Amino acid sequence: MLILLLLETAALLLFWYFCFCHKAWQKGWLGRLLLFLAPFSFGCLLLWLDLHFLPMDLLRRWHDAFCCFSTLSALLLLPQWYKMMWLSLLALPVQRISDSAKLMFTILLSMIMVLTIIFFFALYFLWLDSLTGYTQGLRSTFLNFQPVLLDFPTAFYFSFSCYFALGFGAYYPYGHWFYLLVFLECLIALVNNGIIIIYAYNFLFSRK
Repeated sequence: MLILLLLETAALLLFWYFCFCHKAWQKGWLGRLLLFLAPFSFGCLLLWLDLHFLPMDLLRRWHDAFCCFSTLSALLLLPQWYKMMWLSLLALPVQRISDSAKLMFTILLSMIMVLTIIFFFALYFLWLDSLTGYTQGLRSTFLNFQPVLLDFPTAFYFSFSCYFALGFGAYYPYGHWFYLLVFLECLIALVNNGIIIIYAYNFLFSRK
């Protein structure tokens, strides 16, 4: 089973690298959108095949490994997203845009990139919550620290709290996979803010 998961992980990473370097990124929005979704879709396909064709007792025994594989599949959306946004910025006719319009667009771009990471991780929290059979998730301080049934508004609010390092007030995570996702979101939030600065600087001061 370990060999199968390692082979699937290697195939997923090779397919992601193939998509990331593909020339179709330069051929318009349709190609970019397909390459953006392709690695995640391939990972979901492999996971679906495992869940439908492997024995249930084997799946239970390797439950953590499947959680790790599914989390990796979802996280591969992030480098695809950054590449799609970067190429979209490079394609803009910078010389024909006024400085005030550039400033407004930069603010809008920053908001979109922040909200996208929050949205992605909200979906990751929901996915992991259902994948683990609700044995991991969030507890509520308003419900005597009882587990809560995670829905999208709650997951989005919690993801927002993690991104901006607001601390865990109304909800806090439990379970090692949720701890890992919280750690990753806080780390990626710092990286994302740096990338926003790079993108904004390139757009505001580019003369090409």
